Amino acid sequence: MAEIYTTAWYDSMKEILNASDEVTKSAPKGIWNILAEIHGDGTSPYIAVDDVKRFAIVLDNGKCESYQELTEAPARKDFEFILEMPASLFERVVANQADPLEAGLKGDVKIVGDMRVLIQNAELVSILADIYQREIETEWPNGAPPYDAAPAGGAS
Repeated sequence: MAEIYTTAWYDSMKEILNASDEVTKSAPKGIWNILAEIHGDGTSPYIAVDDVKRFAIVLDNGKCESYQELTEAPARKDFEFILEMPASLFERVVANQADPLEAGLKGDVKIVGDMRVLIQNAELVSILADIYQREIETEWPNGAPPYDAAPAGGAS
């Protein structure tokens, strides 16, 4: 089990994705670059208000080639999809306390990219959501969600 937002945690995410036959079978052919932007929202103790954690995921023919945090904002044009969400929501998803599909349908997750492609790959999206909910083992050194609604100030 690795601490959230550490290199070991990102590496474990890559391993989990690569161990899933469902991901390999359902992923579209070719290379897919996905950017996640997790925005500090004043509730998460892991990301300060107005800070952003960015991580890029590269899928190549159903295998995760890379799952890593970025130190600087990349060119958004380099990604097929960009997912943006508040830190407390992302952390609730990781802790299996929120459904990412439901959050996306409610508009709590902003998705930038060709929605037709996303709809065509709905099965993969569902599989990825399920993996996040059932297979991630995370350590929470600053406390696990749910958090108090009062702003925490967050650490970056």
